[in-house]
Amino acid sequence: MIEPNNPPRRSSGVGSFFRAVLTSCLGTALALILVFFLGAGLVGNLLAPKEEVAPVSSNSVLRLDLPAVLPELTGNTVNTNFSFDNSDEPGLYDIMRTIRAAAKDDDIKGIYFSQTAVNAQPATIRQLRQELIKFREAGKFIIAFSPNFVQGGYYLASAADEVYLGPMGVLDFRGLGSEIPFLKPMLDKIGVDVEVFYVGDYKSATEPLRRSSISKENREQTKAFLEDIFAEVVADIAESRGLTPAEVRNHAANMTGWREADLLQSGLIDGVAQRIEVEAKIRSRLGLSGQDKVNVIGLTDYYNARIKKQTGGSDQVAVIVAEGNIVDGEGTLGSIGDKRYIELVQQAQRNDAVKAVVLRINSGGGSASASENIWAAIEDLKAAGKPIVVSMGDVAASGGYYIAAGADSIFALPSTITGSIGVFNLFPVAKELMNEKIGINFDTVNTTPYANAFSPFQGLSDTERNLLTERAQIIYDQFMARVAEGRGLDPGYVAEIARGRVYGGRKAEEIGLVDRMAGIDEAIASAADLAGLGSDYSVGFYPRMSDPYQRLINELLGVEDNKRGFSAQVLRDQLGEDAYRHFELMRELTQAQGVQARMPMIIKF
Repeated sequence: MIEPNNPPRRSSGVGSFFRAVLTSCLGTALALILVFFLGAGLVGNLLAPKEEVAPVSSNSVLRLDLPAVLPELTGNTVNTNFSFDNSDEPGLYDIMRTIRAAAKDDDIKGIYFSQTAVNAQPATIRQLRQELIKFREAGKFIIAFSPNFVQGGYYLASAADEVYLGPMGVLDFRGLGSEIPFLKPMLDKIGVDVEVFYVGDYKSATEPLRRSSISKENREQTKAFLEDIFAEVVADIAESRGLTPAEVRNHAANMTGWREADLLQSGLIDGVAQRIEVEAKIRSRLGLSGQDKVNVIGLTDYYNARIKKQTGGSDQVAVIVAEGNIVDGEGTLGSIGDKRYIELVQQAQRNDAVKAVVLRINSGGGSASASENIWAAIEDLKAAGKPIVVSMGDVAASGGYYIAAGADSIFALPSTITGSIGVFNLFPVAKELMNEKIGINFDTVNTTPYANAFSPFQGLSDTERNLLTERAQIIYDQFMARVAEGRGLDPGYVAEIARGRVYGGRKAEEIGLVDRMAGIDEAIASAADLAGLGSDYSVGFYPRMSDPYQRLINELLGVEDNKRGFSAQVLRDQLGEDAYRHFELMRELTQAQGVQARMPMIIKF
């Protein structure tokens, strides 16, 4: 996408001069202050004695406090608290390992979960729930409490033995929905037209730019996979709370959680209690008196003390975690740059200790070219004789499915969103904006008929439109060919199930896009089995993350590996999770370059 250069406003006069000087001085002062604190933090970090890892006392309770942003991979988020403690909050898999280890640890007697919001999608929460259920099955207790429960937080808390809501609190359980912002009415007002070239009746990624409301096809597919996912959520809550699925659905439909009297009769919680009353229940579970202190250890501390340095055998299953937008080049923190991920796959191919690979995908796609490049690297890995298994997280759709298609096996979760086999290309036309709204006309001088082709200020000719349409079709055909080849499906059948349509995990299994419903642990075990490994092997997670302090320095110095990470995280903190997700969706869509295999979708959970 080409954007016009916007020259800065020109000002004059003594007043303007002094304002410029004042601004410059203020900026310099702020920069010096920042450097001072960063320098002090660095010196303190280097010279201060390292803190010992927090000990794990006997008869302890693990406090399950999840990070505000829960990545798949530990360290794949940005540190914005300037704590300089060189520690990371564990990511999804390490949290699962932590709960699993606590279930076997005689020093840990129970879990205390006291978190209002869990900023994660249903598939991620379901994986954590399953670990909590196994923890209970080991004979240990879980007590959940929150002043208010939002839907995701309650879904996780419902796996506990006891669930308590704070006084005057709300349990906001009301079902799943998808909210899509449409930009076309605004673009029409300012005189910008976006010409869209897409293949697939259900390829809805570009609808915000070409429609003012959701299409019939998009409504159909979205309703279908939301119903599939909500059915899983309802079934899980019903089983844990001793209710029927119909009762749980009825509570969601009537927003029972907003009326305390009805909520207390619903079976969704065990009662309304003050925090000190809940803590007394934990003391009772531990066999302590009213004055005894409860030994509580936080999730990160326990992870650092008992999990972080665990090792296995010399043979390794490498887990390459691909989460975020698929982009060309190196990529940034939390994205999938094809250059970086090709190198990771090649390193796994060359490393004799790596016997098998699991590609863990949590991505709605992105660049078609980058997806093809990663797919090719995976084919080379297979040709070298190393098995590769894909494990899908919340979403592995469009380009996220493209990079999965060639794997030996593909595992998904019931709440996974996948498919979306389709492509699109965008071309913004600002002719009306420039000519009629602003009053700028563009004229051309050409040496050949199309020397000034594809200009956003001139609009597209029929020939140019045909070229963009043909390009989208060629890439779509190649996408389908990769799926047919990788999945062993008839090309005609792939053409029927593709069309840009999005599927839930179980439907994807039914139509052959995935092999079975299983989580990342099963994927790792399957990869080890395909490689002929026994039970003594290690699991390595990639890419390797630098420590939080180094990532912050990289951001402030403009190092590409972490470009925009810190500023994006600050914006997330200021806007809040829901608003930021809308912003990020629109930013990625409007900045997309080249043909895209992408599925922007926001699920309200």
